[in-house]
Amino acid sequence: MRALFLLLFLFPFSDTQAQEIEVDLSYKYMFANNWDKAIQTYNFSRPFLTEKQPLFMNGINGSVSYIFKSENKFKQGINASYSHFTSYAENVNFVNQYTLHFLNVGYILRYENTEKCKGLTTDLILSASSSALFRNVNDEPFIYDEVRSKAFGIGGDLSVRTSYSFNIKNNIRLSPFIQVGYTPYLYSPNTEAVINQTTGLVAPNFTDVFSSQIGMKVRLRE
Repeated sequence: MRALFLLLFLFPFSDTQAQEIEVDLSYKYMFANNWDKAIQTYNFSRPFLTEKQPLFMNGINGSVSYIFKSENKFKQGINASYSHFTSYAENVNFVNQYTLHFLNVGYILRYENTEKCKGLTTDLILSASSSALFRNVNDEPFIYDEVRSKAFGIGGDLSVRTSYSFNIKNNIRLSPFIQVGYTPYLYSPNTEAVINQTTGLVAPNFTDVFSSQIGMKVRLRE
């Protein structure tokens, strides 16, 4: 929240009256190559497991955007989003679960030409991205080296989002959207240790992350 308020003050005071507040919810697909390798190694080294550990692929995302007042086709704003992924495998007397959280805070550059393409909006979103990974075994926090097993990460994300809006009532619009994103470098040195209890064996201390989303957005205009 502190980062969100800081971004607000980066804009001139005359522009701090919001033109729009947007809230959205979406399905999110993720591909993180080095993290997938760690989970695949976990499965390979435990052939006795009947149910294999799923990769981090399917999750949910929620975000809030604040678009600043402008008469131009290009508008600016800020965005805060949260993503949640779970990898869960249940075997006899052994339930293993990884929970992965992402929190992104970023800047939006929006293009909206109401004369030529009314309702169509394209956003370029540049965000600082942070991650947190936790492990539970048999519904209890997993202890590794006498502390709870956890891994934190930080990086930068670039996303493009396209939406089409329909008027619902007065200043409320509903917008289905699609979004693709790429994080070229997410530094998370302890992820392999959380997943596989190894360090530097199968993956480096970072990963790139590709993501895609499809969801629905509610736009509240002044």
